Amino acid sequence: MRIRTYRPDDFFVLRQLQQLAVETDRLAVESVENLLNWLQDAAHEPEANVFVIRDDDDELNPWGQAGTLDGIEGEIMGFTMLELFTDPQAYYFRCVGTVHPNLRGQNAGRSLLICALNRARLVATEFEFEAEQAGRTIYFEALLPTNDAASPHLAAKCEMSLVSEPVPQGVQLYRRVLW
Repeated sequence: MRIRTYRPDDFFVLRQLQQLAVETDRLAVESVENLLNWLQDAAHEPEANVFVIRDDDDELNPWGQAGTLDGIEGEIMGFTMLELFTDPQAYYFRCVGTVHPNLRGQNAGRSLLICALNRARLVATEFEFEAEQAGRTIYFEALLPTNDAASPHLAAKCEMSLVSEPVPQGVQLYRRVLW
């Protein structure tokens, strides 16, 4: 498996993955439209804040840098996107995404979540001092599927706790403090 940042030609595959998540995880149908709008909004910087994981097979392609033949990539098996929300008390880095239902249980979701967490930490360093001076907390959040029994375990691995706030249908909100 390999993680890389989003490319515009991934658009239709991510749409298909989100549609599968709607069906499998009983997410709100609007989540597909929300994803498409988000990816098309340059202000969200999708090329920097969306990550895809591919099922590159290291054993079949043992050449080149990092164990794969340059230019050969497997199919996209999941994605996550990271967005920053603010209010007067805090900053919230929220990640939302999915892994293909047939490919879950292979640590792809965990890898994507850790990737988003690392990106949030990096971006947060840009305003960490200002947040501290203003007494605002910086949080990392993830919307994980309610239907997936692995979600609480995944959240615990990333030291996140369940939060009871209104969220879209089919997901639960998990959070941890970054700073």
